[in-house]
Amino acid sequence: MQVLSRQRGVSLIEVLVAMLIFSIGVLGIALMQIKGAQYTKQAGARTVAVLQARSLSDAMRANPAGVYGVKSKDLIPSKNGDLSESYYLHSGPAVPTSVGCDNDACRQAHSDLAQWITQLKAAAPTPVKADGSMDSSALAGVAVDSDKGSLIITSSWNGMSASASGVAQNDSYHFTYHP
Repeated sequence: MQVLSRQRGVSLIEVLVAMLIFSIGVLGIALMQIKGAQYTKQAGARTVAVLQARSLSDAMRANPAGVYGVKSKDLIPSKNGDLSESYYLHSGPAVPTSVGCDNDACRQAHSDLAQWITQLKAAAPTPVKADGSMDSSALAGVAVDSDKGSLIITSSWNGMSASASGVAQNDSYHFTYHP
């Protein structure tokens, strides 16, 4: 004799458990999508910083007189490797202009710097200060490393990782240009 089960279909508890498991899976996938988008943005900012720093170094190679801060290539030997008066030195948020330049090497260097900073501002997220406000002075800089006789090109951007206070930390890329 066969005993017929009175249970037909799925119980409400089974449906709720299945929905819970499915929901957790969907939330996991959504979180992966969000993180993937953040990492893509971060990679894009890093790519811009690297490409722009190397682009500036290529411009420096084309303007050696500007690198040493002299009017023409003929005067480079008189500098004895001293880069302290380079036309490419830069710090701060202001975009350089050729106002005050009395020679082509200076004008070209300031034009190269202006283009570099403009490209960074357009494509990389602006760095932030500890209080969370924007810090455009930290976006780009070129400094002298007198020990090595080189220029250090620095590009910074607002990174993805947050500090303990919840403010996003800045990332930077340093490229050393040896003339």
